[in-house]
Formats: sequence, C-alpha cells, structure tokens
Amino acid sequence: MHIGPSYHTDAAGFFFDACTMVVQPDSQQLLSSLTCILFDMDGVLVDVSGSYRRAVLETAQHFLRQDVDPAVIQSYKNRGGFNDDWELTHAIVRDRGGKAGMEEVTEIFQRLYRGDRWDGYIAGETSLISTEVLSELGSRFALGVVTGRPEAEARWTLGHFGWDDFFPVVVAKEQQQGRGKPDPFPIEQALRAFRELEYSHEPSRTTYIGDTVDDMQAGIAAGVHAIGFVPPYLPSGHATTLFAAGAHAVVHDTQELLSLLADAG
Repeated sequence: MHIGPSYHTDAAGFFFDACTMVVQPDSQQLLSSLTCILFDMDGVLVDVSGSYRRAVLETAQHFLRQDVDPAVIQSYKNRGGFNDDWELTHAIVRDRGGKAGMEEVTEIFQRLYRGDRWDGYIAGETSLISTEVLSELGSRFALGVVTGRPEAEARWTLGHFGWDDFFPVVVAKEQQQGRGKPDPFPIEQALRAFRELEYSHEPSRTTYIGDTVDDMQAGIAAGVHAIGFVPPYLPSGHATTLFAAGAHAVVHDTQELLSLLADAG
C-alpha cells in the first residue's frame, strides 16, 4: 500500500511521507486486513484543548491559588497512568502541595466542564473528524468508541455532533469496572460488545486510534493494532512519544488516516 506521494526510511526504520504520516515497517500489510476501528474520543474525535484540558488547569488553579503551566498536563499524560482527567487534576493539585480530596476536585471540575445544563466547556467542543469521513469509514468497517469519559458525556457528545448511528458500541467509564486504560480491558469489552451484537471482530483485525501513551499501551496489550493520532494542539514531535509507547502508525489528521486505510477493509 502506497501511503503518500513519497516516503523514506529513517535510521529507526520508520516510513515518513510528505504528509507527515509515519508507519512502522511491516505494519502496512497487517493494517490491510482490518474489519473494525475503535476510536478514543478525546483528542481523536473531539478537540478537548478548550474543554477537558481547560477544566484540568482551572480546577487545579482553583485549589492551588496559583497559575499552572498548560504543558504540565501533557507531561503527566506522557508518563502514562493518567487517562482519567479527574485523577490527573487531583495529582497535579496533590503534587504541588494542595490538600483537596478527589471528591472536591471532581465537583469543581464537573461544574466547569459539564455545567448545570450541559452548558459548560463541553458545549464548545469542536470535532477533529468530519461526518463525511466517519460515513466513509463506517461503510467499510465496524466503528466503536472506547473512552474514559462518563457514559452520559460520551453519549451527549455523539448526539451533539450527530454521530450516534456510526457507533453501535460505546465503552465508557462505567463499563470499565475500574480498569481504565492502559489496561486492555476497555478494548476487550468493546470486542465483547460487538460479539453480543453478533458481529465478531478478531483483535488482529481491529485497530484502536488514540492520542496518548495509555491508548497505545492498552491497544498493544489487547492485541489490536495501535494507531497514534497527534491532535492539532500538540506538537508533531508527539509522534515519537506514541511510537515509544508501541504505536504501529501515527497520523496527524483524518485525511492521513484515510490514506493509511485506503487498501484496508
């Protein structure tokens, strides 16, 4: 499969094309057999730079009474183990000497993010993928969502963008039994949910698309293909972090994703 107008191999053996898409050697052929795509929501389907990430910063600043560098969020994410933004916010507060408990942190966070009537920062989120692209992918693959969001927020977001019909399977926070990413359990739950709908998809023919270290590690542990996604609010060099976490390929936008999967399905 040709993935761009031109490409070369670097010293580490990765393929780079003119569109900045990166694919590990031997992964192209494996990706051609896909039947199922599972998406993370935050940073892949939805731009959360002005919503979840803003709520993390403002909640932390509320308790610390001082500014927090926005880069701190990604530094924690890159360590792994901070897929839950409530836990991330609590860790930022705790590590800087704050005394707030998890319940207090969550209350302030949700007041900012969800608001009283879904009028918080969630209402201003924008999509990172078009309905047209989802329609094209949905005509060729089974699509699902595996997210750390509470189910109500995940479902509200899908409805807000008119995407409900694209995703018959949504595995949100409540379905993960306390075993969120990087544990493979949420991805395994999604594949079980497809089987319950009488659509069986083998891990080897499934890919998980995510933007964090935890996403890549969960995908690899679940035995699926892990595709990293670099959202526009992160530097392109984030691809290196995703590869170090096990990504088979990394894309920077949905057009690159379409090119990567052109021969699949």
